[in-house]
Amino acid sequence: MTVDRHLQDRLHDQALAESDERDWVRTGRIPCADCGTSVRTRTLESLPEHRCTARQRARRECQAADHATEK
Repeated sequence: MTVDRHLQDRLHDQALAESDERDWVRTGRIPCADCGTSVRTRTLESLPEHRCTARQRARRECQAADHATEK
């Protein structure tokens, strides 16, 4: 990866994070980085329980089932 591409990717990631933080200030919700669920929280330090692990497991099982039917 070139230095320019690396810098561009880093700036893009930073802009996305700032956008998420602005949305959180406005709405009180932020997407979970692991499962994608929009979660209401009072701080950005930690997210409340929202069944993240169960959602990720269900998504993996669904993808595995879809992949199995393709073969």
